[in-house]
Amino acid sequence: MRKTLINYFTTGVLICSTLQAVAQEQPSISKTADIRFRREEYAQAAGLYERLLRTREGRKHAAEIKERLATSYRLYNQYEKAAYWYAQLIQDNTATPEDRLHYADMLKSLGRYEEARQQYSQFPDQQRVATRIAGCDSAAKWMGIPAAVHLKNETGVNTGKNDWGTTWHGNHVVFVSDSVRRDVWYIKGTRRRYGRNNAGYGKLYEAEDGQAGIGYVKDFSSFINNYPYHVGPVCFTPGGDTAYVTVTDPARRVPYDKKERPVYGTRQLKLLVFVRQQDRWQPPVAFPYNSNDYSIGHAALNEAGNILYVASDMPGGSGGTDIWYCEKQSDNTWGKPQNCGAQLNTADDDAFPVTGADNRLYYASKGKAGLGGYDVFAASGNKTTWTTPVNLLPPFNSSADDFYYVPQTSRDGFISSNRTGGKGGDDIYSFNVPPALPELKPLPVPLLRIPFTVDICVRTATCVYLYNKTRDMGWCYMLMPPSGQIAAKLEPDAEYVIRVHYPDHVESVEFDTKNMNETTPITKSICPTPVVKETPPNRPVKQKKGHGHPPKKKRKK
Repeated sequence: MRKTLINYFTTGVLICSTLQAVAQEQPSISKTADIRFRREEYAQAAGLYERLLRTREGRKHAAEIKERLATSYRLYNQYEKAAYWYAQLIQDNTATPEDRLHYADMLKSLGRYEEARQQYSQFPDQQRVATRIAGCDSAAKWMGIPAAVHLKNETGVNTGKNDWGTTWHGNHVVFVSDSVRRDVWYIKGTRRRYGRNNAGYGKLYEAEDGQAGIGYVKDFSSFINNYPYHVGPVCFTPGGDTAYVTVTDPARRVPYDKKERPVYGTRQLKLLVFVRQQDRWQPPVAFPYNSNDYSIGHAALNEAGNILYVASDMPGGSGGTDIWYCEKQSDNTWGKPQNCGAQLNTADDDAFPVTGADNRLYYASKGKAGLGGYDVFAASGNKTTWTTPVNLLPPFNSSADDFYYVPQTSRDGFISSNRTGGKGGDDIYSFNVPPALPELKPLPVPLLRIPFTVDICVRTATCVYLYNKTRDMGWCYMLMPPSGQIAAKLEPDAEYVIRVHYPDHVESVEFDTKNMNETTPITKSICPTPVVKETPPNRPVKQKKGHGHPPKKKRKK
C-alpha cells in the first residue's frame, strides 16, 4: 500500500514498549505479536492480537491489546476495523486524546462526518483539528454536487491488491502494483510479503492504451525492478529517456539479535536516476540528496524540465512529509532541495506531486480541509510562489484516500484511490473532462476585491480559519505571536465566517459583504476577555455554641 513516504515504504520498526507476558500457556502468541508490532508488520500483528484477546489471560491486558489492534488496523488502512477498536477503547474509558483523534480520522475516512465532528469537538487542542472540522462541515455539501465527470475503474490493470501511480511513457501507461504479474515472478522481492499489509512489494508495470481502456500488462523493466523491496513511482523527462524512480533503500540491513528482538531502524526512500541509451536502461545514478536520515521520492518534473518537485520528510519542513523543489543549475546538476512553503505544505502529510500545464501542481494533502484522508489539491505557480491550493471536490475526492492525480492531456487523465467499490486496495481510475466543461478543471481562486483586516489577540500559535459560506471555500492562516493580524481581500455580496481556534475554545464571528465595494474596507477585532473565576463572597462565620462569649456563671442554689 502506498501512503506517506514515512508509512508506505517503511520496513523498519518504531521504538515502543513491549506487552508484558500474558498467559504462560500462550507465550508464543504474545511474544510473536509484540515482535510483529515493533517491526511494523501490522497485518500479521493484528491477527495475533485478536487471537490473544480471546484467551483468559489476554483479557487481563485487554486495554493495551485493543489499543495495538486499533493502531495496527489504522496503519495498514483497514479503517472500518480500526474505528471499531478505537470505539471499544472509548467505550471502556481507556482511550487517550490521541486515540480519540485517530477514531475521528477513521470515521471521517469512512464518510461518517457528523460522528467524526463530534469526536473532533472533544479533542483538547481545537487548533490542531480546525481543518479537520472544516472538512466535515463542507463534506455534506460537496458530496451533493452533481458529478459531471465520470470516473472509470480501469479493470484491465486493477487487481485485488494495490495498483496506483500512473504516468505516461510514450504510448504506454506505467504504474505501480504489488500484485505479481506473470512475467516478473523471478524479480527480487516479488515472492516475498510486505509485513505491513501482508501484500507483495510494489514494482513498475506498463500497459497499452486501447479503446476499452488500458490493459495488456507486462513488466516495465526487469533491470529497474530488480530490487528486493518497493520500486516506484516514476517520472520521465519529456523525451522519455531519463527516469526518476523512487525505491526503498536496498542496502540498509535491519538485523535481529539472538533473543528475536529487532534492532530499531527504518528503511528510507531514495531516488535513483536511470538513463536509457541504445535501447537499454543504464545503471542508475543516486540522486545527490538521498539520505539515511530521511526519505525523498515521488519526483515530478515541470514542463520546462528545470524544476524537480519531490516529497520528503527532511528536516526544515512544516511537519510530516512536505513538497520540496530542486532547480537545475547551469552545469545540469540539481540544486539543494528547498521547501515549497506554507501555502502548499501543512503540519500533516503532503505528498504525491504531479505537474500539469500552465505551471500547475497537483498533490495530495491530509492537512487541508477535505473529504477524507488524502484529498487532491491544485495550485498554480512555481518554487515558493503559489496560488491558494483548491480542493478538486467529488468525484475526484472522496471520504477515502485520493492521490496521484494525473491531469488530462490529449488522452484521459488518471487518479488513484482506495474508495469503496474498487477491485482491491488502491485502484486506478480514468476520466475525461469534456471540452465544453472547462470549469471542471481545478477550481479558480475566488475574485478578491474588498480589503479586509482582522486584529486577533494571540499568545501562542493560533489557527484562524476564514470561511466563504457563499462559495463554500475557506482559507487557514496560522498566526504566531506577537503578530496578530491577517489581511485579505474578499468577494462582494458574500457571507463569511471567521473562526479563531484558541487552545481551549473557538471564537466565531459571522459577517457579510453585501452592499460593499473596494472603497469600503472591513475591519474586525477578536480579543476574548480572559475567563476569570469568580471568588465566592465572604460568608459570616457561624460561631459555635460556647465560643466568642464569656461563659455564663452558674447561679448558686
